[in-house]
Amino acid sequence: MAFLAPRVKKLHLVIRRPDLTATMSRYLIHRIASLPNVVLHATSEVSALEGDEVAGLDAVVLRHRKNGQDSRLALRHLFLFIGADPNTSWMDGCVETDSHGFIVTGAGMAAIPPPAGRLPLETSMSGVFAIGDVRAGSTKRIAAAVGEGAAVIAQIHAALAARSSAP
Repeated sequence: MAFLAPRVKKLHLVIRRPDLTATMSRYLIHRIASLPNVVLHATSEVSALEGDEVAGLDAVVLRHRKNGQDSRLALRHLFLFIGADPNTSWMDGCVETDSHGFIVTGAGMAAIPPPAGRLPLETSMSGVFAIGDVRAGSTKRIAAAVGEGAAVIAQIHAALAARSSAP
């Protein structure tokens, strides 16, 4: 979004949540807030597109998720970015997650005190690791995820070595 804004007169940012804090880093939130041509439509979702195959897109209809009220925005282009919510429901009951569904790792574990020797990228289940955007407290950046991916290899080797030397 921050990279698109300088190229357009107005950028409408539609988010399903009340704010950006659960899905973006503070740095990116501040950067978006500082852009004068960005309009945030919180607690909303795109419910319809208007236009035709010849003329293209003319408008989108936004629906407010709490009151159901629709509003129409005249625009010619739409960029969808869907997926900032973690897809971790399949792990319910297996590993600790935060209130937003992100996987808690290492010393950040609140509900379950980490046992001695818990590794920074290890979840509440011994031997299960999480990296990247799905991890609570991650910076939600590709470079950070790549770094965590490299770091977790050493942590997995350490965990395997500890298990093989355990009585």
